[in-house]
Amino acid sequence: MSNEENYLVLARKYRPKKLADIIGQEEICSVIEGSIKLNRVAHAFLFSGTRGVGKTTLARILAKILNCTELKENKIEACEKCSNCISIENESNMDVIEIDAASKTGVSDVREIIENVNYKAVNAKKKVFIIDEVHMLSKAAFNALLKTLEEPPPDVVFIFATTETEKVPVTILSRCQRFSLRRIGFDLISKHLIKIAKLENLKLDDEPSKLIAQCSEGSVRDALSILENVIAKNNTPDINIVREVLGLTDFSSIMDLFKNLFKGDVDSSLTQFDKLYEQGVSIDELAKSLMNLSYNLALIKSGIKSKTQYISEPIIKQLDEFTDTYEMDFIIRFWELMQKYMNELSDVFDEKQCFEMIIMRLCYASLVPTPFEVLNQKKDEKDLIIKKIELSDRNHIDSRENIKSNKIENDSNFSTDNLAREQNEILQSKEIRPKGELELEKFSKLVNLIEKKSEMVVAYHLKHSFRLVSFNEPKKDNSAGNIELENIENNSEAEKTLWKASKILETITKKRWILSISNKNGSKTLSELEKEKNQELIDSLKKEEIIKKILEIIPSSEVISISKIIK
Repeated sequence: MSNEENYLVLARKYRPKKLADIIGQEEICSVIEGSIKLNRVAHAFLFSGTRGVGKTTLARILAKILNCTELKENKIEACEKCSNCISIENESNMDVIEIDAASKTGVSDVREIIENVNYKAVNAKKKVFIIDEVHMLSKAAFNALLKTLEEPPPDVVFIFATTETEKVPVTILSRCQRFSLRRIGFDLISKHLIKIAKLENLKLDDEPSKLIAQCSEGSVRDALSILENVIAKNNTPDINIVREVLGLTDFSSIMDLFKNLFKGDVDSSLTQFDKLYEQGVSIDELAKSLMNLSYNLALIKSGIKSKTQYISEPIIKQLDEFTDTYEMDFIIRFWELMQKYMNELSDVFDEKQCFEMIIMRLCYASLVPTPFEVLNQKKDEKDLIIKKIELSDRNHIDSRENIKSNKIENDSNFSTDNLAREQNEILQSKEIRPKGELELEKFSKLVNLIEKKSEMVVAYHLKHSFRLVSFNEPKKDNSAGNIELENIENNSEAEKTLWKASKILETITKKRWILSISNKNGSKTLSELEKEKNQELIDSLKKEEIIKKILEIIPSSEVISISKIIK
C-alpha cells in the first residue's frame, strides 16, 4: 500500500491524544483530572460547544484514561502503550462504543445500547458509551434512555457530545456532569498552526496563520482544514495564498471602500465596489468585513485595542487615525445601518444592485448629522432646540428627574424643610397665566413633591386616577388648603389615597391640606396632559429639517419621547 493511500488529513493526524495536548480547555481538563484523582468520576458526562473545539476528542481521551491499565497516581494521563489505550485509539475496543446520534436517532437504536449496558466489560475496566451529536436523538429515544442513565451499572460511563445543548431534554441534562467547551482563542489557534506547519516541514508566518485562525471562528478543525487547502495550493503559504484560498481580497481595498463610505463619497465608493466585485469578492463577505471594520473602530475609539478581531496590525493603525475624525455615535450608527441593510440582502432579485443602493444610502447617511452633532451645533441653533424642549411638558421632565431622586430619603442632606421651601416657591408664583392652567401646574408640582418623598404609589394614583376640579392653597390665617378631585376610576380606595396624600403634604409643607372627591367634572388627568404636551412637542420637532433627514435616513424610525439632557 502506498504512502498516498495512507495519508491522514492534518485534523486527524494531529488530533490530541492526551489532556495536555488539548488547547484552550485547560479549566475543564483540570476538573476532569481532579475527579479522577479523587475517584469521583461521574457516570454520565455532557460535553457541549461549537464545532471543532474538542468535544469528541476529549470524550475519547477520557475513555482511555478510565481504562488505562498503566495509569499513574501522580499523573492522570493515559500511557498510550497498554492494549486498552491502543485499541481505543484505533477505535477497535469492543468496550468503548462510539455512536453517531445523527444517523441512529430512533428508539430501537437506544434499546440496543440499553441491552448492551447489561453485559460486563470484556477487557476494559469500564464500558464507555460515547454518543456524538446526542441532541439528534428523538424524544422517544431520550425517554427510553432516562432510566438507564439514572441508574447505570457501576462499570458503565456515558459520554455525550453536542453542539446544541438547548435541544437536549432537561431530564437528560440533570443526570449528567456538564462541561461547556469554549471557542479557542485566535492566538492559540495561530500558534498551534505554526507548530503543526513546522512539524510538516513548512514555514508558516505569523500573519497568514492569524488570518486562518480568525476565519476558523474558534474551531481548530476548521483552521486545520483551511491550512490543508493552503498547503495543497502552495507548499510555501503566504498571506496572498491564504487570501486566495479563502476567497478574500486584499483587505486594503476593503479599507479604501470603508474610508470612502465614511467620507460620503458616492462616486469613489461605487467605483471601488465595482473593482472588488470584478475580483469575485462575495457581497455577503464584503458586508461582514465592513461591519467588522466599524466594530473594531468602535473598540479602538473606546481604548480597547486588545479586543480587535479579524484585522492585521497595519489596518489597526489606519483605523486608529479615524478615531480623531469620527465620534462614537457616528461609528455606531454606521454599524447599525449595515446590520439593517444586510438583512435586506437575503431576499432581493439583484444582489449587486441592492448593495449599490446600500452604498448610496450609507454615503448619504454619513453627510447627515447625528443627534449628538445636532446638540453640539452653534450656540444659537442649539438654544432654539433647548428652548423648544423647555417649553414641553414640565411634568414629563420632572418625572424623569424624580426617578433620580427616589433615594432622596436616604440622603443625609434631605429634609422636609427643603421641600417646604420648594412648595412655597411654587404657590407664591406671580406668573400671569389662565387660572385653570396655573392651578393644574401647582397641583402637578405638589404631586411631584409627593413623588420626591418616595411615595410613588400615591403619586401614581393622583396622576392617573383623578382629575382636578378646584385648587385653593392654604391661607395666611393657617386655614387648610383645599383640593377637589374627580375620581374617574371609581376606585374604592380613593378616599384612603387622598387622606394619605393630605398627610404627606402636611409633613412636607408644614401646612394643612384637605383633598376631597367632588361630583363635578374636572380637567384632564396629569398623565393625559403629559402625553398630549409630549406629542405636541414631538409633532413640532418632526417639522425640523434635521429631524426629517434623520427619519428619512433610518427607515422605520420614529420619535417616541423627548428628554432634557442634563450635563
